[in-house]
Amino acid sequence: MTRQAAGPETPGRDNLRPASGWRRILARFVRNHIHGMRRHERYLMDATGSRSPSLRPAARRWPAGSGPRSMTAPRAFSFQGIERVLPDSRGWHHQPWGEDWMGQLHRFDDLNAADADQRQGWHRALVLNWTLANGPGHGPGWAAPSLAPRIVNWIKWDLRCGGLANETTLRSLVVQVRYLRQFFSRHWRDGSAPDVAKALIFAGSYFGDNRESRAWLRKGLRALGTLAPTDLSTEDLRDLALLSLVYPDLHPPHGHR
Repeated sequence: MTRQAAGPETPGRDNLRPASGWRRILARFVRNHIHGMRRHERYLMDATGSRSPSLRPAARRWPAGSGPRSMTAPRAFSFQGIERVLPDSRGWHHQPWGEDWMGQLHRFDDLNAADADQRQGWHRALVLNWTLANGPGHGPGWAAPSLAPRIVNWIKWDLRCGGLANETTLRSLVVQVRYLRQFFSRHWRDGSAPDVAKALIFAGSYFGDNRESRAWLRKGLRALGTLAPTDLSTEDLRDLALLSLVYPDLHPPHGHR
């Protein structure tokens, strides 16, 4: 039996098949992955789609801080009289350093400490490194005692010197606020209630006027209203007063009581 010669190949036809096959496989994988995620995971996955988060225009800069500094070198920190060096991104999750020491590390208080402007280069690198090394909900940085103060510290830092100019870090801030709001009850119970309320008020004021930022502000104001005056520290009262000067035209969102 004579084997017939194969006919001429259609140019490019076979070359397209593998690509289209891979596209179908990839599309199915992405679809299944997203559909398999929990609702809050899909919500946190992307901060703002393809757009940068909009910010509310500020009437004035945040004043320089005067608290004690905790950064002693580009990746060195001193808390509780103990100085340690963050060797690489894995250091953010180094459990042997202790929960309290790690909690202070993730707060970023040094962004607004005395002479912080002299360490701007250190701070920008550190904030970006944290963003890349700490995915949503993973690690000690997402616990209530660190999360809420960090949100406030990042916003105050940006209002003072434009520290969040990097789009990656700005989107990370959106995700952090979403996480705080999504698991509000847990953070309210496990962390400092004034810190949680204050962080939502700061975020709702800082980001541009939209449905989400109004919801943050409304939630923060309602939470603040449940606290006794003695629950707020002098620093809390000072920061909220300064925030009203930074955004003097901001009014409580409709529905706040």
